[in-house]
Amino acid sequence: MDILYTILLVLNYGLLIVISIPVLYFLFYAIASLFFRQKNIRVIPGNSKRPVTIVFPAYQEDAVILNSAGVALNHHSELAEIDVLVIADGLQASTIEQLRNQGARVEEIINKERTKAAALTFAMHYIPEHTQEMIILDIDNVMADGFVDYILATKLKKGFRIVQGHRTAKNQNTPYAVLDAISEEINNSIFRRGHRVVGLSSALIGSAFICDVALFNEEFVGHVKSKGEDKEFELRLLQQRIKIGYDDRAIVYDEKVQRSDAFYRQRKRWMAIQRDLQHAESKKALQNIHQLGNIEYMNKIYQLMIPPKIITIGIITMGAIASQFLYVHFPSAAMRGVQLSWLGLFMALLLTGIAAFPLPYLNKRMLLKAFIHLPNVLFLMIKARLNLKKIGNDFMHTKHEI
Repeated sequence: MDILYTILLVLNYGLLIVISIPVLYFLFYAIASLFFRQKNIRVIPGNSKRPVTIVFPAYQEDAVILNSAGVALNHHSELAEIDVLVIADGLQASTIEQLRNQGARVEEIINKERTKAAALTFAMHYIPEHTQEMIILDIDNVMADGFVDYILATKLKKGFRIVQGHRTAKNQNTPYAVLDAISEEINNSIFRRGHRVVGLSSALIGSAFICDVALFNEEFVGHVKSKGEDKEFELRLLQQRIKIGYDDRAIVYDEKVQRSDAFYRQRKRWMAIQRDLQHAESKKALQNIHQLGNIEYMNKIYQLMIPPKIITIGIITMGAIASQFLYVHFPSAAMRGVQLSWLGLFMALLLTGIAAFPLPYLNKRMLLKAFIHLPNVLFLMIKARLNLKKIGNDFMHTKHEI
């Protein structure tokens, strides 16, 4: 019994130390996000508008790109002369013709790698020479009114070379879509608003951002080739100590996954990408000792090491419940410390949720149904984590439904 007690004690304290670090990390930035204030930056339009190219890497899904590109072509901007460029991979000839008739430029690519990085690299050959800024949108992304003016004004007035916009849910029609939407808004609080409050860079998402064409050519083209192109690009920028801005008003609507199978495939892909980048970048950082003093870069590497939020929630919830039973069976001061520590972590997690939770979702009728699905989401995430070795180099595409 003494041996079992000692083992349980050591295991609990070891797990508490490991899991408390990401929880406190989340809590710090969630609280910081409450102090985020987006200044109303206004740029007076000049005599001529600034040319901006919006790039859509489009893999199949003809109906989706027709809608997204159509919205982009009709987007009103006081500051920018908008040029829409579609990189077509597998689009039907009739779709390409329709896009061109609408006013979009379409360039076809035979993309054997089926990666977004290859499509964006290809796109750089077709950005007009006089264009200084480009906006990256995913095939399903729809810009809200004012997006281009907000994000361009922030870039110009604040002196950023790259600015991330506020990506938010286009749909909340199923429990999985609601959970996906809430997760993205929590990420906006922690990794974007919270980080900017303390002076650190916003995290990139992969779309809905504006970037200097020159910067993209310097740090993306010829360097970024993985399926996690947004994270790889972000890491390169942070290595060069290039600050990434954020505009909370610049909203882009993004489709959320609607079914459990799509959720599983998407998260499995994301976790595999995160694992591979974390291994590669950790090794790179150790080989380049001077990077250890680069706070932004090391912060990003740590983010790659953090387990998914739902797994963290699951571990802490189960730990808090299990510690109550352990204290009943082993009523000692040390086990009481374990019990209180788990409860303290649970309270920290709850406070993080309160600080980072998107308030508009409190009124959603689908919210209760979504929370009921949390155990299944936890199961899917654990299953995905255990099956990462099976992902290999297969092309994995998340099909859009709206």
